[in-house]
Amino acid sequence: MLKEDDALLREHAYVFQQLLAAIEAVRIRRQEEYRERRHPQLKRFTQQELTDEVCPTYKNWLSGRSRRLPDRSMLMLIADYLECSLSERNDLLLAAQYVPEQPEWEGADLQRALEYAQQIMATLPYPASVVTRTFQVHAANGRFLRLFELPSLDTIPPLQRSTLHFLLHPDVYRRSTMHPEARAQWQQHMLSGIQLFKRQNMLSQYDEWYEQSVQKWCEMPGFQEHWEKARTAPKQEVAPTKLVLARVATTGELLPIRLRYMQIAISGKTSPAVVAFLPDDEVARAVFASFSNSHPAC
Repeated sequence: MLKEDDALLREHAYVFQQLLAAIEAVRIRRQEEYRERRHPQLKRFTQQELTDEVCPTYKNWLSGRSRRLPDRSMLMLIADYLECSLSERNDLLLAAQYVPEQPEWEGADLQRALEYAQQIMATLPYPASVVTRTFQVHAANGRFLRLFELPSLDTIPPLQRSTLHFLLHPDVYRRSTMHPEARAQWQQHMLSGIQLFKRQNMLSQYDEWYEQSVQKWCEMPGFQEHWEKARTAPKQEVAPTKLVLARVATTGELLPIRLRYMQIAISGKTSPAVVAFLPDDEVARAVFASFSNSHPAC
């Protein structure tokens, strides 16, 4: 029995030292990153600052006065302070022998989920697209492209193939803000979209892909203003309906139509998902019918 207890103590000590080494590796890496430049929040990433700001027992861990492993929530607070990428965050979790975070399918599982989402999209008689948690539009049917008058996805650069890019596309914006009611709904869609992106990717906000996406979006006129506004605005729910100007495929006439937003989750995860727009008035139904009449395979 004593041998078993000794083995457990040695295992605990090993895990504790492994975790401490992982935290220190990230802390030192972050210090080096900001050695020659000022941190926006004036963080110094010192051991004392980590102790004072986040984990009062951190200095005790370093000195050996405490060897109590932190619970998962405390480890996440430490990761937040250290501005960990998802990969770094998982390194800390694994060092402490916690299950890593996996906000989205990966590898073969992701490919299967995307294929299944596309199969669902193909059965819908409405404008629809397949969207991932990064807000990339992975696929779109012909009705979606025709409704928003977008070119084939293959012709759009990957970093511009996102729902936020499409919302701010000059033609989409013009036809989505035709009068005050439509403009208010567009604003709500924009803010709710940004807030949803931030919530779904909270653990990845220091990842390279996240920073590149935001940087690319900030090049679009008006985006940075909405990004900052979403930071302090109350939580926005996705507007149930959307007013846009849509072109009748058979005549080319532009008509105001009302659409209903619908998102279909295909698994226990939030991504990927199928996003569809359903007609919410007779004019919308007539416009959608013209899509099929002008091109049955659309």
